Amino acid sequence: MNSFWNKRRKIYGGVILLSAIIVFFLWWTFNSEKMNRQFSFAWDAVTNFRKWLDISGGTRLTYRISYDNYEQTYSGNTQALAEIKKTVENIILKNIDGRISQLWVSDYRSFTQQLDNETQIVVEIWWVADLDQAKELIGKTVELQFKLPNENEWSDEEKNERKIIAENLYNDLLNNSDKFEAIAGARESENILYNKYEWVTFSQLPTVYQNNLEVLNGTQEWKVSPIMTWKYYYYQYQDQDWNPQTIDMDGYTFFHLISKEQWTRTWVALADILEVATTLGATYDEKYTLVKEWTDVKSGSYVFEWDILKYNNGEVYSNEEAYDARILAMIPDVPIDADWDNTDSEEGSEDLESHDDVFADEINSAKESLLADNDAEIAKASPIHDWVIWSAELKEGIQTFDVNNTDSVQVYEYEGVTYLIVLRDKKEPTDHWYNFVVVNWVNEEEFSKALESQTFYTIEDVFIQDKLSWVNAMTEDGEILNGANFKYASVSTSQLWEPVVLISFDTKWSDIFCKITEKNIWNQMAIFIWWKMITSPVIQARICDGSAQIDGNFTADSAKDLTNQLNDWALPAPLILMQEEKVSPTLWENALNWALLAMAIWFIAIWIYMTCIYGWKKWLVSLLSLTVYTMILFAIVKIIDYALSLSGIAAIILSIWMAVDANVLIFERMREEKEDKKSDTEAINIAYDRSWNAIRDGQISTWMIGLLLMLMWINMFKWFGTMLVVWVLLTLFVNAPVIKELLHMFYRKK
Repeated sequence: MNSFWNKRRKIYGGVILLSAIIVFFLWWTFNSEKMNRQFSFAWDAVTNFRKWLDISGGTRLTYRISYDNYEQTYSGNTQALAEIKKTVENIILKNIDGRISQLWVSDYRSFTQQLDNETQIVVEIWWVADLDQAKELIGKTVELQFKLPNENEWSDEEKNERKIIAENLYNDLLNNSDKFEAIAGARESENILYNKYEWVTFSQLPTVYQNNLEVLNGTQEWKVSPIMTWKYYYYQYQDQDWNPQTIDMDGYTFFHLISKEQWTRTWVALADILEVATTLGATYDEKYTLVKEWTDVKSGSYVFEWDILKYNNGEVYSNEEAYDARILAMIPDVPIDADWDNTDSEEGSEDLESHDDVFADEINSAKESLLADNDAEIAKASPIHDWVIWSAELKEGIQTFDVNNTDSVQVYEYEGVTYLIVLRDKKEPTDHWYNFVVVNWVNEEEFSKALESQTFYTIEDVFIQDKLSWVNAMTEDGEILNGANFKYASVSTSQLWEPVVLISFDTKWSDIFCKITEKNIWNQMAIFIWWKMITSPVIQARICDGSAQIDGNFTADSAKDLTNQLNDWALPAPLILMQEEKVSPTLWENALNWALLAMAIWFIAIWIYMTCIYGWKKWLVSLLSLTVYTMILFAIVKIIDYALSLSGIAAIILSIWMAVDANVLIFERMREEKEDKKSDTEAINIAYDRSWNAIRDGQISTWMIGLLLMLMWINMFKWFGTMLVVWVLLTLFVNAPVIKELLHMFYRKK
C-alpha cells in the first residue's frame, strides 16, 4: 500500500480532492456591506458559475437624479440651476464608471436621458445577472451636506412652498407607491421624514392618525391616503425654569396602507380601552381618577355605569406609605441692577436683604393662596408633581422634607430652590388606593363589541414639516456648500485624542467654506451624511484650509468605516431607482444548448474510439485523466471568478478535445515500445519522455496565441484567449503527468 501511494500520487490526490470541493461546494457571492465578491459555501454550488451576458443576461437600471435640494436653493436662478445640474450629472457618471471599473468590467455603459422634463441616469451592465448586486453596486449614495440653523421668521409664503413640496412628493409617490422609502426615506435634512410602522395598533400610531381616523379607515390596502394637514406628533420638555413646554410637529402627512388585519383580543389592557374610546369618539381624562377606598372592580378590569366606563389600572403603591401631593418650585429672581460685586458693602448688603424680603413675601403669599385653594395658580411657581408620590421618592428629591410634619401646605428650601408642597392626603401602608380611568359618553353594547377585536396596521408614511430647521450653507453670492467638490476623507484624531473624520475638498470649495465660516462665527454648522445629522459644531473661527472635521463620537472602526463609505460612495445628489430590468440571453440560449450537446456527443464518440483502438484499460486511463483535467479546470474557473461566455465555453470544449492529443501521443509511443519487447514500466516511461517534447512544443505555440488573444480589447477574443492559456498550463503540468501515473497504476506488476 505504501509503494502504491507515493509522494507524487498523494499530491495529485490532494489537488483532485481540493478541486472537487471547490467545484461542488464553493461559489462567489456578493457582499452588499463590503461591496465586494467573496467565497461562500453551498451544497448545490456545482451549478453556480459566474456567467457572461450571452449566457445569463445582464441588467439595465434607470435612476432619477433628485435635484430637490438644489431646486430649493436656486429656485430663482434658472441659469445657475442648469449649470449645477450639468456638473452633478458629469460627477455621477464619472463616479459610476469608477465603481464598475473597480470590478474589472469593461462591457457596460452609462448615460443620461430626458423623460418628461426629468433627468435620468441609465446604466447597462452586462455581467451582473443579480439585480440586487447591481443595485447595491451602482445606486448606493452617500450625500454630504452642510447646513446652518434657520433663524428666519417663517413666512406664509415659505409655508406655502412647503405645501407645494408636499403636494409634488405626494403626486410622485401616488404613482410609485412601492418606492416610498427609496424616494422619501433619506430626506431628514429637508425636514421630510419617512417612517414605517409594522403590526401596530391604532393607539401606537402618531397623533395625526388619531385626529384623522376617517382617513385611516377609509384608505384601502396598498393604496395611498389623501394628504392630512395636522400635527404629526408633539413632544414635551421642561425649560430651564422648569416650565412645561410643548413643541408641535406641524405639517403634511400621507401614508401607504400595506395591511390592516383584525384579531380577537385575548385580554383587555388600558391601551385597548383608550384606543376604542378614541375610535368611537368617547372622551376621557388624561389624568387618572384616584379612588381611596376598597373597590369590587379588580385591577385590570372595567365596569359600565350608565354611560360611563370605569377601568381599574391597578393599586397605587401597595403596602407602601405615599402622599397625594402637589409640588411647586420657586426660584428667586436675580435683580439685573443689583451690585453683587460689593455685597460686603453697606449698599450691597441692603440690596441683598431687600431682595430676600421680597422673595419671602412671595413665598408667604403663595402659601396663603394654597391654604385657601389647594389648586390655586401661583404665577412665579413651576409645577413639579401633581399626583401620588412615594414617601421615599419625595424624601430623596427634597432631602429637607419632614415626614412628621402634618401641615397641609409645607415650605422647604433645598439647593437654592424653595418648594411648596400641598399634602392633600397621606396613604398608610394598610390603605388601598387605586388608579381609575373614566371614559364618558359610552354606549355599552357598541363599546363591548369594539373591544372584542383589535386592528393591526402596517403603514409607511411621509411627514413634511411646514418649516425647515436647517438651510443650506451658502455665500452671499449664492454659492452653495455641498459634496460636489469632495476629494477624499481620512481618519484623524481630535485635540482630545478621539477619532474624527477629516474631509478634504478642492480649491473652489475651500473659498466657499472660508466665506461662509467667516460670516457665521459662533453659529452652528450641521454636517449631514446620508441625510442624517452627524454633528453640529459651533464655528469658532474662519476655516480656509480646504478641510472640515466631522466629530460624531466615533470609535476607531466606525471612523474608518465612514471614511471608506465617503471615499467610495460620495455623490453630490441622490439616485432614486425608478426602473429595473434584466436583459434576457434568449438570442444565445439555443447556441449554448447546442454547444453542450456537441460536448456530450464528443465525449461518447471519443470514448468509443479509445476503446476500439487502444482497449478498455487505455480507455479508462483517458476517461480518468480527462475527468481530473476537467475538474481542475472548472476549479480554476471558479477561483479566478471567470465569467463563462459562449466563446469561453467553446474554448473549454476545444481544450478538452485537445487534451486527448496527449493521450494519443503517449499511447502510440507506448505501443511502439511494447512492440520492441519492452516491459510495461519501461514502455510507459520511454513513451512519456519521447512524447513530452511534441506535447510541449504544440502547447507553447497554442499558449502564445492565447496570450495574444487575451491582450485584445474585444471580450469575445479575451475570454477565448484566457481559456487557451489556462488549458495549456493544465495540459503541461496536470494532464500529461496524470496520464503517466494512471498508466503506471493500471499496468503495474502484481
